[in-house]
Amino acid sequence: MHEAVSVHQEFDATVTEIAPWGVLVDLGGGVAGLIDNLKLPEWLDDEPLPEVGSVVHVVVLDDARDPVRVSALASDLEIARGHRG
Repeated sequence: MHEAVSVHQEFDATVTEIAPWGVLVDLGGGVAGLIDNLKLPEWLDDEPLPEVGSVVHVVVLDDARDPVRVSALASDLEIARGHRG
């Protein structure tokens, strides 16, 4: 578990790198995140991916991995908000 983040926490993350399997982001405080292609709306909708330096709103799915696994899907954000109540 990463001490600076927790599951269902939301961030405005800055894109740091585009990779064939997803988008790497900085969650702040030196915490790296990965948005898997299947958790990125642009990938699923066959739209241009965000560019390096752009900001993407994400939710933490797995804080035990490095980089932290995050999602930008509206459905995952909604589920997380429901868990936080």
